[in-house]
Amino acid sequence: MDKLEWCFSISNGITLIEPNENLSSAYFSKAENALVAMHDITVREWKITTAYYCMYFSLYALFMRLGLKMKSPFSSKPV
Repeated sequence: MDKLEWCFSISNGITLIEPNENLSSAYFSKAENALVAMHDITVREWKITTAYYCMYFSLYALFMRLGLKMKSPFSSKPV
């Protein structure tokens, strides 16, 4: 819970936007592609990398469906 409070304390860390089903579907498709690639890759480091991106794209797809926008605390650009 402390981490969520931290996100909300950042200037524009998490903001509400209009839910976007098209963008959500596109990111979910990217997550599926990463999952398929993960099963085909044999090098452990790349398997871990594709697993990370599968989770990242899945979470981002969910956020777009819910209408949540995140901003990285390490950058002035929205994620």
